[in-house]
Amino acid sequence: MNVAFFHSSLPEPGRKLGGVEVFVHRLACRLTERGHTVRMCSFSPRPEGAPYDFVRAGSRWLGTSQSARLGLAPLVINRLSTGPADVLHLHGDDWFYVNRRLPTVRTFYGSAYHEARTATSVRWRCAMALVYPLELLASRLATASFDIGTRLPHGYRLHGSLSLAVDAAAERTPAPRSEHPTVLFVGTWRGRKRGEFLADLFTREVRTRHPTAELLMVSDACEERPGVRWIGFPTDEQLRSLYGASWLLCAPSTYEGFGLPYLEAMHHGLPVVATPNLGARHVLGDAASRLAGDGELGDALCDLIADGRERARLAEAGLRRAATFSWDRVLDEHERAYELAVTSFRSR
Repeated sequence: MNVAFFHSSLPEPGRKLGGVEVFVHRLACRLTERGHTVRMCSFSPRPEGAPYDFVRAGSRWLGTSQSARLGLAPLVINRLSTGPADVLHLHGDDWFYVNRRLPTVRTFYGSAYHEARTATSVRWRCAMALVYPLELLASRLATASFDIGTRLPHGYRLHGSLSLAVDAAAERTPAPRSEHPTVLFVGTWRGRKRGEFLADLFTREVRTRHPTAELLMVSDACEERPGVRWIGFPTDEQLRSLYGASWLLCAPSTYEGFGLPYLEAMHHGLPVVATPNLGARHVLGDAASRLAGDGELGDALCDLIADGRERARLAEAGLRRAATFSWDRVLDEHERAYELAVTSFRSR
């Protein structure tokens, strides 16, 4: 099948990566490996080594400016060069895309409504409140729309769910665990990922009970704290080494549509300590993690650091849980979604 993709941004060296852009790139690579012809359209440069066809959809700033992605980018993509595609898979920023001459699939990796409710700044809350009705419009413009397994609020027109996956740690050489307690964070310093909140809590509560403990911050920013080490923009291989060396992952997000770091951690045999949200409950399940509110998060981290047997139990449960999010499952579901869109489009 000839499949065209659109996503505003793709992975670039030296820039904090979003989970969606990483998944979109890897999905296009996997579909190409399976024998499909994939054309990627994006405002970002072509990722190094990408095996798929690539077309620059417009200037790079269209994919990096928040205001441009809200209004201008969805207009610019009406001129997308999709080539001889059978179907176009849209991954965001498409609510003003009306020039739909071929079947379109739209994946919603979360909801702007939930983003607005859990936003930590007034500016982001207002922006997401504007995007929510635009997402509802996008779900109706698409031939077939899908969520990723977590509940979306009322108003979206959906045809089912699509799974996500990450590269399994078994495909790589494992790194040795650190000799001292090491907690990994993957996210942003501010906003709903709450890296700053975790760094303060770690310094105040965890280091007082475990003085040799270290927090590794894979984040866009970081302020100096005792025992907190910042790793700004690791390569894929460096990030895998950090997962391999750490004792556990802590993710205090207020909201996740899915949460790829949860899945990456489980693939690497890391227990996960997270705050309750839709993505955490969906990805982690009941037995592969510790979910704790803000007031209990410090105790949950300290207790798990001290209990090697419980860490091993959670790690084993996490590996079993992670195996259910396989690339074979992801590719099969996406192929069925494309076939549904093509059939529905032809029957109109």
